[in-house]
Amino acid sequence: MIFRKRVFQFLVPAILSGGFSAWGTEMVYAPIIPAFGGNPNNASGLNATATAQNPFKAPTTTPLQNFNAALQQAILNKLSTQSIATIFGSGSKLIPGTYDTSGYTIEITDNGNGTLKVKTTDKTTGASVEFIISSNGLDTGP
Repeated sequence: MIFRKRVFQFLVPAILSGGFSAWGTEMVYAPIIPAFGGNPNNASGLNATATAQNPFKAPTTTPLQNFNAALQQAILNKLSTQSIATIFGSGSKLIPGTYDTSGYTIEITDNGNGTLKVKTTDKTTGASVEFIISSNGLDTGP
């Protein structure tokens, strides 16, 4: 009984005071990102996590808006060509009028005051988009 009491008196203070040392290993750094030497199998998981956290969403546009943007760019290119042709004396002309395609109606109207209105209407939905451009110094008549 005395032996047990002595062991108990020795072990309890030793445990409470941290007399027993803990065994462990060294900490070793291992990169996670494949670009920095990590495991290539981590790439898809890291990409999925980054995509899920990305708050940016690409703007959505309708086919009519895409067509109108392409048309606007084509007209601006035409106007650019006309302005260069005016400088060099070519007879290129942008003619107001209504133009029909299989899916769209395009109306080019001379508003006066040197401006043209271009209105594009989707034949299936009836939705329309328009923009106004300056035609000062350009040949816009027949």
